[in-house]
Formats: sequence, C-alpha cells, structure tokens
Amino acid sequence: MPERPAYLNPEVELQIGDVRNPDDVKKALKNVDAVFHLAAMVGVGQSMYQIRDYTDVNNLGTATLLEALIENPVEKLVVASSMSIYGEGLYKDESGNKKMECERELEDLKNDRWEMYDNGKELKPVPTPEDKKPNLSSVYALSKYDQERLCIMTGKAYNINTTALRFFNVYGTRQALSNPYTGVLAIFASRLLNNNPPLIFEDGKQKKRFYSRKRRRPCLQAGNGNS
Repeated sequence: MPERPAYLNPEVELQIGDVRNPDDVKKALKNVDAVFHLAAMVGVGQSMYQIRDYTDVNNLGTATLLEALIENPVEKLVVASSMSIYGEGLYKDESGNKKMECERELEDLKNDRWEMYDNGKELKPVPTPEDKKPNLSSVYALSKYDQERLCIMTGKAYNINTTALRFFNVYGTRQALSNPYTGVLAIFASRLLNNNPPLIFEDGKQKKRFYSRKRRRPCLQAGNGNS
C-alpha cells in the first residue's frame, strides 16, 4: 500500500483506491462538492502497445466515475483532457488555407523529411487554437477525447457543470519524470545544468512555447515533430 506523501497537507483526507472500482469511487465522492478528474494512464507511445490497459483505466475509469456521479451529483466536474487530441497541430498552405487534419507520411519520415506536406508542397505550422478540429492519432489521444466527451455529455444530461482542460506539457514541482515527453523541460534543464546538450530528435527545428501558469492565455506553436 502506498504511503502518505510527506508534502501532503495534514488537513487533506487521502483515500487510496482504483478509479475502476465503483466502491472506491463512491467512497471518495462522499461530502464532495467538486471533482477534478485527473486519473489516467499517460504517454502517447506507450498507449500503442498497451491498448487494453489504457482503454481500461482511461475509458472504463471515467465511465465508473460518471455512473457514481449520477447517483451522487456534484456542483462542478473538471476533467483533464490532452493536447494530443489535436494531432499534428494546425498548418496553412501557401495560399493561407488552413489544414486541420495533417498527418506526416511514413515514407517522408524514412527519408528525413520532417516537415508537413500537402500535394508535395511544404506547409507552414501556425499556432493551434482551442477550437481546432480533433485529429486523433494514438490510443492515448482517443482515450482522452473519450474522457472529455463522456464527461461533457453526462454533465449536460445530469446538470453537472463540466469543463474539459486540454493540457499541453504540464510541468512543475514533483512532476513525474517517468514519461520523457511529459518531463521534457526538466530533462532539458537537468542536461544543461550538467553541461550536456539536450537530446532532440529529427532536425531540431520543432517549435513549442512553454509559458508559466501566471499567463492567462498561453500561445502554443504547432510543431513539426517530437522533442
């Protein structure tokens, strides 16, 4: 059984359970006014070979929570979605037309062509707005989109004020470094502090802006690869 974290405020009630277990979820919802649903398996790459685990925890876990909320409704439900539902981000062609469903071709990647192309012409990455159409390209992305839609749909049906937050790269104190992509800033900082260059794949021209939580409207640049 996991121990209580030393940093946890003494006034915080800690219950250890499984989001897929109806009894654990019902117990956690007693005398609760709002729910922040952060329970999920994370990581895009891992999801492509742990399909059952990701679907079990993310999809079934959310369904279990929502059935419990139907019986014990709360005033507010906030669910953690993900930037991964946007896929490759937003691009424009040379005429300025938006390209929302871009996917890089395997043949291009094999030939070190890291940019996005449409009919043989290179596209320009532009900042990805919140209302960009989802373009699901992994099991993880599918599960996160399922989580947010299930919550919003159920919230509307049962009059629970619901919000889905499509997090980008969250970073800060006590963040987990087990997922290299989630911990990219800490990994980069650690290497730089030890006089080592950050390891960046592809051609090194990927673009992403990381802003602190003090900024109200972060602007995140579409990228052309993974760091």
